[in-house]
Amino acid sequence: MDNKPHIVLITTDQMRGDLMGCAGNTRIQTPHIDYLARSGVRFDQAYSLTPVCIPARATIMTGLEGHRLGLTTYKEGYALPTNLTLPKLLNDAGYETRVVGKMHVYPERCHYGFDSMLLCEEGRMLGVGSGKQRGYDDYEQWVAEQGYPGQAFGHGIANNEYTMSPWHLPDSLHPTEWIADNSCRTIKRRDWTRPLFLWASFTAPHPPLTPLMRDLYTYEKDDMPQPVWGDWADRHSLYHQRMAVTYQGKLKTPKQIDSAYRGFYASITQVDRAINRIIGTLREEGILENTWFLFTSDHGDNMGDHGLWFKANFTRGACQIPLIVTPPAKRDTGSVLEAGWVPGQVNHSPVGLQDILPTCLAIAGISVPEDLDGTSLLGAVRQPKMDRVRETVLGEFGPMGKRSLMVTDGIWKYIWFEEEGEELLFHIKDDPQELHDRSRDPLAPLEEWRNRLAFKLGKRLSDSAVSNGMLRPRQLLPELSEFERALLISHYNPRGLH
Repeated sequence: MDNKPHIVLITTDQMRGDLMGCAGNTRIQTPHIDYLARSGVRFDQAYSLTPVCIPARATIMTGLEGHRLGLTTYKEGYALPTNLTLPKLLNDAGYETRVVGKMHVYPERCHYGFDSMLLCEEGRMLGVGSGKQRGYDDYEQWVAEQGYPGQAFGHGIANNEYTMSPWHLPDSLHPTEWIADNSCRTIKRRDWTRPLFLWASFTAPHPPLTPLMRDLYTYEKDDMPQPVWGDWADRHSLYHQRMAVTYQGKLKTPKQIDSAYRGFYASITQVDRAINRIIGTLREEGILENTWFLFTSDHGDNMGDHGLWFKANFTRGACQIPLIVTPPAKRDTGSVLEAGWVPGQVNHSPVGLQDILPTCLAIAGISVPEDLDGTSLLGAVRQPKMDRVRETVLGEFGPMGKRSLMVTDGIWKYIWFEEEGEELLFHIKDDPQELHDRSRDPLAPLEEWRNRLAFKLGKRLSDSAVSNGMLRPRQLLPELSEFERALLISHYNPRGLH
């Protein structure tokens, strides 16, 4: 058998970076994610730079950021513009490449280099994004085979709302259990002559919030945290006003908020147990000691902070994500880890999903293609206290003229809204919850951060937000009309029996 290491990439969907015990959250139960952190390196300034499903997952697959992909919004039917994908590059180097769970790439059955795909796409009918109907994903077909055709969404909760209800079918039919079961089967059925790359892509805790009752019981006696409210939240930008209205942030009752938090926490704890089953299967197959783990999420969720829910913006809940890299349990890994390396450390450099592809290639000993936006994190794994991957990252979301943009070095964070030029500045090292906007503080380095963003945008061939080296907003009215607000109210894509 090839002595190259196995690689297991585990992703969640819509999981904030602070929803882990290892990140200092004392309420949530994530002992097995915490184990990965104790055994590896956690990156506490990890970001989703285009924080919504499709562009974030395209970045994982390509190592390119949203601007380079031409994808800074949610765009169904988007086909990856390159053949240099993570699974293709690993497959060409001899890896067996398999994915179980959510991909959210198009065409949905395009393998992009995977040897096999078992899809769970949160109820989306395949082919609709390209104007065709090609039936349902592997998970829903399997639920039908178990005697429950069309009932996966019988709980009555839409996949973008924040109502919570316990899972309505037998526990074994839950999508998190299905993804875990098939990830374990994939490990057991692997090609013993090749190293394995497995992407276990969980749909939780993305709504619908339908955890198992056994995981809800874990939090039965706990008081849930409350959303935070910054001193700037009463003067939301147009961009944030739209988000607040669409997801009815100000209309949710305390009970609804509490219920949503319990749904998130229980869903993550369920995933955490599933992760331990994957670790255990690797152990029982005798390959755990030669397996690297990467754990992350495509983006987070505001979870009511500052009156906002959902993702697609650059407050910390939506864009700051978990990222853990855990080397093999054995330490005779040559030059990968130095003598005396100590696990369980934290790196504070700003990193992102664009770094997943080059990191996996570096683990596999494969040359990284030129002209990627990402870089390997192995240096930071070797020396987490010393290695700084980069100085800043740039986040960008929305169509041209209506974008939200962010620049951060992990100490300061600057957010600028292209429509009316509203801006926010946070000293996130001392104010991690982003409660205090420093953009109106005469002693804060506001001009420096404006210039940093303008410089980054100015390096592009053309960006209408920059003129003569300065940021240029569209200068629209700063308030939505009542009619505009009414039009934004969403039904959250409800599903029924089919």
